[in-house]
Amino acid sequence: MARATVTENVGTAAVTGRRGPALWTLVRGDLARLPGGVADLSLHLYFAAMGLYVGGMFFYFAFFAYRTEALRWVAIALVAPGAAIHLAAIIFRGFADGHYPLANMYEYSSMLALVAVTVFLLMTIRWPVASLGGGVALFVIVALMGIGYGLYQSPEPLVPALQSYWLKIHVTSMMASSGILVSSFVFAALYLVKDRSASAKSWLNGSAIAARLPSLETLDRLTFRAILLGFPIWTFGTMAGAIWGEHAWGRWWGWDPKETWAAITWIVYAIYLHSHSLRAWRGRRTALIATAGFLSIMVTLYAVNLWIVGLHSYAKGAG
Repeated sequence: MARATVTENVGTAAVTGRRGPALWTLVRGDLARLPGGVADLSLHLYFAAMGLYVGGMFFYFAFFAYRTEALRWVAIALVAPGAAIHLAAIIFRGFADGHYPLANMYEYSSMLALVAVTVFLLMTIRWPVASLGGGVALFVIVALMGIGYGLYQSPEPLVPALQSYWLKIHVTSMMASSGILVSSFVFAALYLVKDRSASAKSWLNGSAIAARLPSLETLDRLTFRAILLGFPIWTFGTMAGAIWGEHAWGRWWGWDPKETWAAITWIVYAIYLHSHSLRAWRGRRTALIATAGFLSIMVTLYAVNLWIVGLHSYAKGAG
């Protein structure tokens, strides 16, 4: 991995009276002089957050096994500061970039993981039973951060298509909704495990793992609530992307691979919500649809950017 070198020119504005450089310029100039560079500092904080998440993951698994409240609180005590450190990593990355840090796959993955862990923590506050899925949720989040580090890009200027305030609106919406929908995938996957354990032919039948999972009704309810929150944000983000496309490329829709997969993902979750309203479909079928929706998100965010050439190929970064 190439070492990122960030240089900032802090000029003194032409002033009248005592007016000096803008506060943002001063802060960026001071940060650029930190030992090792701001990008290195951001990466160190990224790894620190990941380490705390790994620790929290093991304690959540221990809480799942022993149902001891102290273990759950230790997990929270590790993950909550980890989220704060993770936020600091993203902020410093923004200083290193000189722009909003959502321009390549590393930055996408980092923000996605932060939103996912924040949403999970909020869900465990509202519904403590969700903590039983903490180990799996943190595993997914750490995996996303690992993928992000594997796609690391040094700080670089924005390509012209991204030099728009629609970057903040569209991409932030898509990242926020994706992070929320990570939780829906976790609970849907646990639902499928619990449901499978009811079969006499399954090795999970009568197992301690299945017995410790929340009820099917609870897992279904948690999945539904996460999707009910994430789907409207995905809808808004897709609409904002169409507006951004008109600004950047002069058309609202062009069947670009990224646009197409974003629409497919929207359709999958729309099918989920419709199916969930039908009692005959609610349960295993809707859990499978929710899982398919998450897989579609992963294709939209990763496969399309990395392996399919399109107008969104800039998200891979320059190297």
